[in-house]
Amino acid sequence: MYTILIVDDEKLELEAFTESVPWASMGIRVIGTAKNGREALELTQRLNPDIVLTDVRMPIMDGLEFAKRAKQFNKHLKIVFLSGHDEFQYIKTALAVEASGYLLKPIDMEELTLLMDKVKVKCEEAKLIAQSEEMAKDKQLRLLLTENSPEHRNHLAAGLHQLDRGAFPLQGPYRAAYLTVSYCGNAGAAGEASEPVSEPIQSSVRDALARSLRALGYNGRCLDWEHGTFTALFQSDQEDEAMWDRLQLLLADDFPIRLTIGLSSTGARLENAYTLFREAQLASDHAFYWGLGSLLVADRLRTPVTEEIEVEDTRAHLCRLIGHQQSEETETEVARFFRELRDRCIHRHLVRTAAVRLVSGVLQHFGTAMKELSIPAMNSEWEIMNNCASMAEIEEHVRHVCHRLIMALSEKDKDRHQHIVRQIRSIIETSYQKPITVEDIAREVYLSPNYIRTIFKEKTGQTILEVITQHRMEQASLLLADKSLKIHEIAGRVGYENVSYFCSIFQKTTGLTPNSYRKQIC
Repeated sequence: MYTILIVDDEKLELEAFTESVPWASMGIRVIGTAKNGREALELTQRLNPDIVLTDVRMPIMDGLEFAKRAKQFNKHLKIVFLSGHDEFQYIKTALAVEASGYLLKPIDMEELTLLMDKVKVKCEEAKLIAQSEEMAKDKQLRLLLTENSPEHRNHLAAGLHQLDRGAFPLQGPYRAAYLTVSYCGNAGAAGEASEPVSEPIQSSVRDALARSLRALGYNGRCLDWEHGTFTALFQSDQEDEAMWDRLQLLLADDFPIRLTIGLSSTGARLENAYTLFREAQLASDHAFYWGLGSLLVADRLRTPVTEEIEVEDTRAHLCRLIGHQQSEETETEVARFFRELRDRCIHRHLVRTAAVRLVSGVLQHFGTAMKELSIPAMNSEWEIMNNCASMAEIEEHVRHVCHRLIMALSEKDKDRHQHIVRQIRSIIETSYQKPITVEDIAREVYLSPNYIRTIFKEKTGQTILEVITQHRMEQASLLLADKSLKIHEIAGRVGYENVSYFCSIFQKTTGLTPNSYRKQIC
């Protein structure tokens, strides 16, 4: 359906156009009205209609002046003029601003319908042209960001400037941003562990990203890059970092994700985009040190260093602490080890290597306890470390291994694990109505999140999050039988603040949308 804005300074005529014309049967929806050109210009910029039906003679700003200015904002806007005057000069001026039609009052409904059919064809043509133009701009920017040759970059920058002079003048300053989307599920902001985003979430985030950037006044382009990542190039100003901060908050409110943003330094010219893009990518890599969901500014970050890391003293100290079952002291020693690596900005590959050596040495020392716990063999540690996106995740894994060893040494009673599983199930059954996380459950049973994840999976064959979701969907299915409850009320009662996310999970679990399920059972 196409959208139309109606503009007339006569109140009765404005009401008649809005209420008496069967717009819906023409495939058109009225999204606003204005009584003069100035109001119409403000609404056009805010609502971005497909069509404007405007009187010619109006106070403050007439229809012809409005049309000239509106076309500067949106060259594809279709404008139809209304007039009580069958004058050649008005028609001539209307044609000069590329009017899509000209109607004389009083309006003949058949004539209006025929004209709107023609205008809709022009709207469709304009959309195809606009899509083609946007694709050309995206392609040109992508080439500029990846071109190795400085000479070729100059030509590509000039071409992008020709395609979009407003967004891309040859002179800057410019900055680039590299955005990485990580799915954190029900873990929320409290946990560090994350997963790659699924295609449905990627698509939803893509749309929300475009809307949010427009709302924040973003002046640039943002491209889909590799899966789970986006790249942006924009003209820089003093509010850059505040805008990206706000973007992270906006998306975190709507999606179970963390948005990590690497932000480049400034470049003086458009052809600097290639260098700025590389800077932004490298800056985003520092999420390894500072955590997913960080805003990482290139000129405030240190270059990672390659230095020898001594792990033997730490390994020996940890073995002593674990042997004496000193949990707090063990956690303190693990935290100290990784804090020093972070402070020295050790390259992430060397951090992973050091962590593998440390864990492998500790596991070798406690071979018997390791067998009792079915801890992965040492050659699996590389796979585990490589799957950790940040140093915090690696640190958590090392802490988790140490904790499990202490538990094996201090508790031989296997039934204790079953008791923990029963506790977790009880907490889920009494707390599913609120946004409960694995971290919340871990605090209630006085154990680490990773530890309860592991034993719960070992004893039940399901993850804690799977059981939370399963219980919520079972309760939601029961509540759907009550027709007095709205879908958003049911979502809230089973612990989901985001109705769209609840509907997505329900459909994934049952194969039906909540409304379809309700129709089937009621």
